[in-house]
Amino acid sequence: IEKHGIVDGIYRLSGIASNIQKLRHEFDSEQIPDLTKDIYIQDIHCVGSLCKLYFRELPNPLLTYQLYEKFSDAVSAATDEERLVKIHDVIQQLPPPHYR
Repeated sequence: IEKHGIVDGIYRLSGIASNIQKLRHEFDSEQIPDLTKDIYIQDIHCVGSLCKLYFRELPNPLLTYQLYEKFSDAVSAATDEERLVKIHDVIQQLPPPHYR
């Protein structure tokens, strides 16, 4: 995404719905999608959109409900260094499947 995206906020922009569905179909059919196809390069936002869709559809959030407050506190730390240390500490508390 970052290699082909030239716009600030690339992860916030949505891809074209039909391209997202094509890419999703490739993943769902157990193929390894070729993300260098022109259709995906020209609409690189569809790749980010599919990632966000995947995370929204997880039965349990990747950053668990139990650790939500700790993550929230960690990202609110005053300095970048303190924020990094606190986020690292909370990530260490994730259940093994979420951590992986």
